[in-house]
Amino acid sequence: MNEATAQATVRRILVTLNAAGSGQPALEAAVRLAAILGAELEGVFVEDIDLIRLAELPFLRELRPTSLAEESISTQRMQRELRTLARHAERMLEQAAREVGVRWTFQVWRGRAEAASLTKAFSADIISLGRVSSRVSSRVRGTIRAHARQPRNAINSIAVLFSGSEKAALALTTACSLAQDLGVQLTVLLSDNMTDNIAGLKEKARTILQLYDQPASFTLLTGSNAHSLAQAADMMTGACVLISEAEHPFLVQGCLDQCLEALACPVLLVR
Repeated sequence: MNEATAQATVRRILVTLNAAGSGQPALEAAVRLAAILGAELEGVFVEDIDLIRLAELPFLRELRPTSLAEESISTQRMQRELRTLARHAERMLEQAAREVGVRWTFQVWRGRAEAASLTKAFSADIISLGRVSSRVSSRVRGTIRAHARQPRNAINSIAVLFSGSEKAALALTTACSLAQDLGVQLTVLLSDNMTDNIAGLKEKARTILQLYDQPASFTLLTGSNAHSLAQAADMMTGACVLISEAEHPFLVQGCLDQCLEALACPVLLVR
């Protein structure tokens, strides 16, 4: 599979933007990839339904850190906060997309802030996920603005989960494109729980890497859960992006949200 094939396959890239402000790295990766592949960027601001239901509790109070004064939290107030944050997220998406000439759309989606719910709700070819759980504090607006002020182009390593499947090959070509565009190192992650023929799996990956003239290192994962992925990410230099086929066994075993929390880096799912 070559870059032309990837460009013919990937038409839409979805990126999640949430109230926790953790979507900036995922946005950076999605924008760069959309520019490489000529794809449309679909931004989705996640209104966490659990957060809204929490605001309905009559005994819930906000303690302001400066004055230590208590203030009630209502559903109406929470919804106003979320609308403000959604407008800010849309402006952030618009600015990032316009800088590289990427077509974009934006929508607000209300539901469970879980990776599984989002991947079922949307049919984009690639989904760029940051931490999707909101866990919003009283200073959520300040949090998302602080993330917006962080310098872009901070990604300096790409990791890709490779299982040898056709979709894994597309994930690897996607990783090659992004690594070359960013000029960063690429690491191919292999699991010894998935096959006894690690040498054969490496050879498949090397064939694709040679087509792109892309150097890469290989890391063997000794487990099959979020912890093993987090350990691999810790060994990489600086800010990382993980790319994987959406149906990789690591991610379909119910640990995608755990991976997002443990890795603290965006995950690009190729479908």
